[in-house]
Amino acid sequence: MISTPIRRFGAAILMLLTFSFSAGVLASKHEPKSHKAHLVTTKNTATKSTTTQSKKLASSKKEYSRNSEIASLPDLRKYPSGTPRKKAFLRTVMPYITTQNAAITADRNWLVSKQYEKRWSPSERTRMKDITKRYKIAWNGNTNRVPWNQLMEKVDIIPTNMVATMAAAESGWGTSKLARSNNNLFGMKCSKRHCNSEPGKVKGYLHYDSVNEGVNAYVTNLNTHPAYKSFRKSRAQLRKADQEVTASNMIHKLKGYSTRGSSYNNFLFAMYQSNQRFMAPN
Repeated sequence: MISTPIRRFGAAILMLLTFSFSAGVLASKHEPKSHKAHLVTTKNTATKSTTTQSKKLASSKKEYSRNSEIASLPDLRKYPSGTPRKKAFLRTVMPYITTQNAAITADRNWLVSKQYEKRWSPSERTRMKDITKRYKIAWNGNTNRVPWNQLMEKVDIIPTNMVATMAAAESGWGTSKLARSNNNLFGMKCSKRHCNSEPGKVKGYLHYDSVNEGVNAYVTNLNTHPAYKSFRKSRAQLRKADQEVTASNMIHKLKGYSTRGSSYNNFLFAMYQSNQRFMAPN
């Protein structure tokens, strides 16, 4: 028979062990829950942050895409006059000029490849019709009577740096009202039947929806208008002599663009030389 003191001592030990075990269990269950809650909060915060950044990035891409589609001339007056503004202007305009010349070169190379071929596919006939229409050359569709001389004289580049120099000269490096309102960098006037009096546009001058459209119109004008026939013939002579068509050897060949005559060409050439370091070689 166990005495009462011993029973009391055993009960005390049993209670102590039970309390220690329960406390350990409670502690082990509580700590992971607290840690897990912290991880979830961090993960949610990171997810929200990533989502916000993604939305901002998508928004900026959409904005860039929208601006690219419009492609109007930015306000270059915010740049200090001189080198910063010139560089900003050329960064804006040069890609459009390069794109136009690349398209012209592709058409010209295709024409060269077709000169001595007898067979034409329907798609090739369609392409030739499109080219002759754009360059205002009469062709009845007869592949045996293609006006090759006219085509090779008209379908050719305008030197990139020459176009850039004229754009800078006529638009005041992109700051003129005509350039900003009309996307007209070359001072191209319109006839009465082609002029519109839209609000905010400079009257009496052509206006374009984009810089690219304005550059395309200028290049097309020099390649098709009767007033610049001598310019095109001089360019063709360089081609026949296997010489490069550059701004240096073509600026002085442009006649009839300004009422100032040769003094205008001298001005353009001097402007080209003084700013050539900002332009890509051509």
